[in-house]
Amino acid sequence: MKKIFKLGIILCILIIFGLIIITIPNSDSIDADNNTLIISVCTGNMRGLEIGVSVYAGYNQVPLVLSDKTLPEQLNSWLPGYVKENNIKKIIVVGPMTTQQLIELYSMGVKVDHINDNSIASILTDIANNTPDKNNDTIIFTASNPIAGELGAYMKVPVFVTATNSSYNSSETLDKQYDNYIRTHNIQHIIIVGALPESLKNELYQYNIPVEEISGVTDVEVSMHVNDKLRSMGYLNNTTTAYYGFYGELPTIIPTIIKNNAMLIEDSSNNGNLANYLTDNNISNVVFTRNTESDYLQMEETDYISSSVVQEFEENNMSINYMTNNRTLDEATGLYDMKMITAEDMEHPTSKINDSFTGDITENVPPLLSILNYSNWHDSNNLSVEVNNTDSNYTVKWSTIHPYSWIKYNNSSYYATSNTGYTYNWTYNQDRWVVLYQYNNKTYYNVSWIKNDDNSWTELQAYENYTWRYNGTKWVCYDNNSNMIYYIEKS
Repeated sequence: MKKIFKLGIILCILIIFGLIIITIPNSDSIDADNNTLIISVCTGNMRGLEIGVSVYAGYNQVPLVLSDKTLPEQLNSWLPGYVKENNIKKIIVVGPMTTQQLIELYSMGVKVDHINDNSIASILTDIANNTPDKNNDTIIFTASNPIAGELGAYMKVPVFVTATNSSYNSSETLDKQYDNYIRTHNIQHIIIVGALPESLKNELYQYNIPVEEISGVTDVEVSMHVNDKLRSMGYLNNTTTAYYGFYGELPTIIPTIIKNNAMLIEDSSNNGNLANYLTDNNISNVVFTRNTESDYLQMEETDYISSSVVQEFEENNMSINYMTNNRTLDEATGLYDMKMITAEDMEHPTSKINDSFTGDITENVPPLLSILNYSNWHDSNNLSVEVNNTDSNYTVKWSTIHPYSWIKYNNSSYYATSNTGYTYNWTYNQDRWVVLYQYNNKTYYNVSWIKNDDNSWTELQAYENYTWRYNGTKWVCYDNNSNMIYYIEKS
């Protein structure tokens, strides 16, 4: 009897599961309105897909979220509240997503459309074939340059991505899906954004259709040339704002760019030297879409906007704003922060935290060492931290990224590693702690911590100093203007 009962429960679950799947239709077009959210897969063999998808999110001015086949934890915990608060009625998922994740989206009380196929080319041509509200006589090709999304969104032109082999590098030949699209549509103009292999370009020229190449030695030059083209076509003529950032977050910025009639600049190599160009184009406001090096508590990969670039614009009397939180753990958490801020259309996140803090107690080590002594913390960016200690060997798990391993050698020496090649050597030397950031045994950054007479700590970053105070349950970080900008607190 018990076995029959259990089988009945399993059968009911399977039936419910099947009914939910049936209600999530396969789609081939992006039909978006003001109550729509688009999620694009951007990993594995779908790397670069998000650039093509950003066109449709852009000219429809609907939020775009980037994901793996399952949403990263930081986004997954944020999304239900966002959907409710913003009256989202439909989520369009583009690319392969797990059944469980699709069901979780459906359980939020929204309609879920799923656009998927076995390749980037198949997905993007399906969308282009079945989405009517676009320019039908022009197409854009790019290996994986996000600035192509800006151009496509302003022009309402499909962007076809040629990235292959789960990389951002272009295929050497034209995918048959793209070939078929060109042959079956009245294409009058092909635009190439960024570098493509000569073999692929030769194939495009063989259609006897005018081909326009927009290229440059650097990503910055490509950005400049794309924005110049947009100006020549009548776009951007009255804008005074430029968004400036790294590759990873730029596709999610495209809807904001279109909404604000703004310029977009990619500078993933921190080339800078753009003040004159922006001034000549009447840009007086620069919005950075990535943190600077001094914003990270424990930087891993060196993915940041250099403070020297920020200073260049400040010295030319430009207004500076950020689409980021003031402080964050590292570049990965900062990227998630920014994606949520973008979806929420918060162009200028609060510069300070209105939170109470009273009392100071003596703590003989800086915050990142202090948290090793307690098992659970949470921070002002809604990240949680779990600490496990076994004989001065610690595992520190922040809620959205891989665990860090820590070792306490003695009271003046600690070692931490990301287990991905990045290490942090903490050494107390005379009056301060010095932290050497290393990758493959080569130092690429350093930070110092100094304890002050009033029990506070000073964190000395490359271009910024911060003051930290502790009251036994909460570490609070203040900027140079004594604004509270970050905290981490016992849970």
